Amino acid sequence: MTSDSTTTPSLKKAMLSPWVIVLILCVPVFINSLDLTVVSAFLPELMIELQIPIQTGLADAAWIVSAYLLAYTVSLAFMGRVSDLAGRRIVYIVSLAIFMLGSYLVAVAHTFPTDWLYDFYLRNGLRIDPAYANLHAIIIARIIQAFGAGAITPASMALASDLFPKHKRAIVLGFIGAVDTLGWVLGHLYGGIFLQIPGVVWQDIFWINIPITLFALAITLWALRGVPMSKSKGRFDILGTIAIAGALICLSIGLGGVNIEVSGSTSLQSLADQASPFNFGLLGAGFGLFLLFILIESRIKDPIINLNLFKRRNVNMGLLANLLIGYCIFIGLVAVPILINIRQESVADIKDAALQVGLMLGAMTIPMAIATIPGGWLSEKIGYGRTIIFGMILSIIGFIWMWQTWSIDISDLQIVAQMIFIGAGIGFTFSPISAAVLNSSDEDAHGVASSLILIMRLVGMTISVTSLSNFAISRVNWLAGQQLAGILPNDPSYLQTYSSIAAGVLGELGLLGAIICGLAIIPALAMKNEDATEKNSNETLMVVSAEKIVHS
Repeated sequence: MTSDSTTTPSLKKAMLSPWVIVLILCVPVFINSLDLTVVSAFLPELMIELQIPIQTGLADAAWIVSAYLLAYTVSLAFMGRVSDLAGRRIVYIVSLAIFMLGSYLVAVAHTFPTDWLYDFYLRNGLRIDPAYANLHAIIIARIIQAFGAGAITPASMALASDLFPKHKRAIVLGFIGAVDTLGWVLGHLYGGIFLQIPGVVWQDIFWINIPITLFALAITLWALRGVPMSKSKGRFDILGTIAIAGALICLSIGLGGVNIEVSGSTSLQSLADQASPFNFGLLGAGFGLFLLFILIESRIKDPIINLNLFKRRNVNMGLLANLLIGYCIFIGLVAVPILINIRQESVADIKDAALQVGLMLGAMTIPMAIATIPGGWLSEKIGYGRTIIFGMILSIIGFIWMWQTWSIDISDLQIVAQMIFIGAGIGFTFSPISAAVLNSSDEDAHGVASSLILIMRLVGMTISVTSLSNFAISRVNWLAGQQLAGILPNDPSYLQTYSSIAAGVLGELGLLGAIICGLAIIPALAMKNEDATEKNSNETLMVVSAEKIVHS
């Protein structure tokens, strides 16, 4: 427990140490983010089980992932505001219950949910293959699951911010954000390893969610039973919610973000296939809905997002930096799996490379999570902006190293060292960005602020995966046309040269990453380093007050 000088009333009444509560809160955060990408590990097996042809049914099956991401994003858009109005704890409980319900329905989708859905189709004159009814039941269950999952992380961040004073929030908020990111990054690997256990089927991935989530819920409720719930006044903005939800859906689909797949790509071409080209019609619709949202929010009494929030410099600069950092995260996550896979000599080797991919990505994601703690400590000492700049310099070193050295023969040790720099640098930014945005927002708007942080990072990742694929494919094709002219595809040197070209282009993504990190330094420079200043001012005020008491 902290001293009284740095302890909030909520913290004093908590039944456990605040950091223990935070670790408990992170358990469902990690589980729900794992479930975003875990499906990719068993999707082929599911299609075989349902006897759905891959050639014709893959697009339908992909909605098991896509629907989750869309519902997760929509939930982020409005559940932060709901948590401010109804209370963090209530929303946390309800969201966990919805997540568990969705997990249960996914696990049993092949039984009564499929029967009900099949009967519904027949009653309405629709004749459909029972296998597709099963698939649709899984997709609907995943949507329910995602609506709960999307509320868990912002509610957890808001709960944590209520437990800590302003100048102590940076570490904890960054840590929760890192756990959320780490979960969906490791989802593919987690599912692959889990399914290697003898006797385990894919439904068990969702069954195990229920006892883990129940345990975290019970411990959290017990720990917070003496902590009062804070609520903001006002009504829920239905029109604004519909407008922003529609805008985010159009943006995600228009950018191809619903096809995000981490560590599952085996080639540059597969990356291009999973990231669909820009849909400018949907992007235009999304832009129109976003303008409508701004119009609604500027006129309504109780907006879902108070536009005055964006008049605060640290909020704008923090969200902009987070957008750029979200873009950078995906450079390593896309480049490493493809490089490892194009170095394999056979299909069997590619399958065996899955574990290697997971370990190599761990060299980026684990330091990313660990660095949130020193990042929070540093931001308390030197301020938000300087800490973000320090992190970006570390990432720039890693990206430039990657740009200068990547080839088909680069050693795994070099890749690991580069990913450590990149991951640690990005991790250093999570805490100061989260603290800057939440500390600059009103106490009764922490749920909304937490949602905005996550949404901006997710938008950055969505833009990244599409633009990276378009750039990489165009660049490889252009270089191949220059270097492979006159060489027949069956010539042994053809594949070797093409692989070398692809490895070089992946290295060039490092230059792009360094540039984006450099751009992220610009909003960091504009941020007010009020965290350390506020702490020093509070300490000075306490000293002055003590002196007055002594003199009186």
